Amino acid sequence: MEIYNSLSRKKEEFKPQDSNRVTLYTCGPTVYGPSHLGHARTYVNFDLLKRALEYNGYTVVHVLNFTDVHDSMIEEAQKYQGGKISIGKLGDRYIDHFYHDLERLNVEPANAYPRVTEHIKEIVKTISDLVKKGYAYEKSGSVYYDVSKFPDYGKLSRIKREEAKTGTRINADKYEREEVGDFALWKKAEPGEEEVGAVWDSPWGKGRPGWHIECSVMSKVHLGETLDIHGGALDLRFPHHENEIAQSEATTGKKFARYWVHAGLLTVEGKKMAKSLGNYFAFDEIEKRGFDPLAFRYLCLTAHYRGELNFTWEAMDGAQRTLDNLYAEVSSWGSPKIGCAEYEEKFKKLINSDLNIPGAVSLLWELIKDERFPTSAKMQTLLKMDQVLGLKIGDVEKVEVPQEILKLVAERERLRGEGNWVASDEVRDQIEQAGFTVEDTEKGSVIKWRK
Repeated sequence: MEIYNSLSRKKEEFKPQDSNRVTLYTCGPTVYGPSHLGHARTYVNFDLLKRALEYNGYTVVHVLNFTDVHDSMIEEAQKYQGGKISIGKLGDRYIDHFYHDLERLNVEPANAYPRVTEHIKEIVKTISDLVKKGYAYEKSGSVYYDVSKFPDYGKLSRIKREEAKTGTRINADKYEREEVGDFALWKKAEPGEEEVGAVWDSPWGKGRPGWHIECSVMSKVHLGETLDIHGGALDLRFPHHENEIAQSEATTGKKFARYWVHAGLLTVEGKKMAKSLGNYFAFDEIEKRGFDPLAFRYLCLTAHYRGELNFTWEAMDGAQRTLDNLYAEVSSWGSPKIGCAEYEEKFKKLINSDLNIPGAVSLLWELIKDERFPTSAKMQTLLKMDQVLGLKIGDVEKVEVPQEILKLVAERERLRGEGNWVASDEVRDQIEQAGFTVEDTEKGSVIKWRK
């Protein structure tokens, strides 16, 4: 299996530390609001990676974190519905929402979902170690990581450490990608933060963790000092993932992650999604507009995970119709048996070539149209493909063709044999009005349920 490693900027053969077990850490949501379409695409992309690894026989131990203390969490908690709410209760609300999103997208659950607020003790310990080793320093009640002390800073993002202005300290949890400077590991408590439960004691006074330290600590606690794969959306490569490397490798003296996998971003109508542009959509909007969430999953399958996906409602409508056609096609197929070895071999090669999922989807439709195999064999292979694609093909309800439809089909074939095309077309209309279609093949008429 080959996968593109963002650290080396090339495809590499995947070799985990343990021949049978893969440790996978993916950056999860900051839980101050519902997921948007970009989040949903990222969830699907890493689900595809995890399923592909499992398809290859690996046991995947997956950890996805919840950021439940953050500038955005505090701001939202302080203004919540005209009053205040604790960040704990705010997090609970949107974590439940997140689980619902995963279920709707048919994303396999992670093995663990650690929260930052559950790991304050370990975070303080790690920061203390970094201070003792000379990688971090205290300033006015906050603690900062000194990027000048880590010679490899910038190796993931190719950001040059020399671009940092001497003495520059960045206190915001999120900041622009071109800013290089010492970043906060521990942030001194600000007025109003204790009221929403965002303050803890530390050797440097009351405060809370900065954003970047959390993943270094939680990944180590749950998966060990060196990860097989660390994943996240492309916009996390700098500063978040760059800072994780600096923190973790300074703490342990070991390589933090062997493979870095970054998923491409989602645009809307060719533009970055932003509330100010009026093109910001929560994932909930998919169902509100009458679409099956799995149609969004199908749409994600049509773009390579590292590429950009341009979302439009027209594309969403096309994905829904294609998914409906897929379900309608297999609804009358025979029970799975044997399988089509040549297609299964091609499928595995595609997914093992840096997750060529669009190619795998094209192969799926090639299989569906291939009349050399009985539907029972094709169904067996489709179900194997769906172990990775996750479209719930196995859940499609089987449709028995009623006797009256079979009689109409036979009548149409008789009329066609007599050359009575007008009458045969009228019978076809009756079949379609009953919710079925009939296709003419070399082997005769094929009846399909039309969803």
